Amino acid sequence: MKVSMPRLKRLILVIGMVLYTLGAAEVFLRIFNPIPLIPRYVVATDLGIRGNQPNATYWHVSPHYRIQMRTNSKGIRSDREIPYEKPAGVKRILLLGDSFGMGYEVDLKDTFLAQMEENLQKAGIPCETINLSVSGFGNAEELIILREEGLKYSPDLVVLAWHSTDYVDNIRSGLFVLEEGQLVRKNPTYLPGTRAQEILYTIPGYQWIADNSQLYNFAREQAAVRTKSFLATLRKKPVQNAEESPTKTRAGTDLAVALLREIQRESLASGAQFMILDIPAPAAEGSFMSTLPKQEFLEGIPVYSPIEDLLKHQDKPLYWKEHSHRHFTPEGTRIVGLGLAKTAQGLFTKRELSGTVVDREQVVR
Repeated sequence: MKVSMPRLKRLILVIGMVLYTLGAAEVFLRIFNPIPLIPRYVVATDLGIRGNQPNATYWHVSPHYRIQMRTNSKGIRSDREIPYEKPAGVKRILLLGDSFGMGYEVDLKDTFLAQMEENLQKAGIPCETINLSVSGFGNAEELIILREEGLKYSPDLVVLAWHSTDYVDNIRSGLFVLEEGQLVRKNPTYLPGTRAQEILYTIPGYQWIADNSQLYNFAREQAAVRTKSFLATLRKKPVQNAEESPTKTRAGTDLAVALLREIQRESLASGAQFMILDIPAPAAEGSFMSTLPKQEFLEGIPVYSPIEDLLKHQDKPLYWKEHSHRHFTPEGTRIVGLGLAKTAQGLFTKRELSGTVVDREQVVR
């Protein structure tokens, strides 16, 4: 079909105007409202849930930092392969979490898990940490990854990084429900957006745009917010912005507690200890708020809350603020990592004291 010259000119004009508008929007964002470039290389796994793309290397960039993200063949954020078999005489610590656990916006050595390991090593406790966190995970996915993958590493301690978004993430995933007080697996899969992403990455140039365009990342974040809202509505539960309002519905609390209890039960059954890291939500300037279910619901589960430790360092930037996704800064992860190490050492020592104690470990300082 032949296209007349006037029509061709109009088509070229329209395409030119679209490209000009997109280019202008990109320049505007870069100059006046920089958007952090935080690509999430998350893919579908055989477990029916999302996972980090294996053997990936990419960058998180904002006006404050340039962070290299690197995963091994299992999708673990690590610069090395980690065999299932545990080295003799080594304490293995397994982390379950979301983007906070993954260590978004800090270098690998600055993640609170790496800081925890470093402090325990200094205290004379040979240990190895394994990070099974995936951005967007709730407790439902964390339970599945522990069952299907985490316990293969024979951990001595399982740490779950609780975040305020877990309430809503558990509901919208639809993976588990409570029936007459019992936790029941409802849906076999929860893979939001993974198929669309797989198709997009087959388009030449798409990956470069995803990693470098501020306009694209702005649009993607807006789309993600709306998709999460739609999924929560689909599950017929009220939508909450858990970061801005930690108000918890009874249904959300009951499901979260049941999932945490099941993760604890399976950890203990495997011979591992279990503890929760309560990641606080920044509240008013200079204060922090716990969003974890009330203590009486979690009786018997060790919890480390870094609120008191963070309050001692209010003069330092502990969370990234503008032009970021508001994760911990390296100073924040240093404080949390030290607190985790102290708590873990107490758990290890308590277990040794309950059996045959060969030697007391040096106290972490």
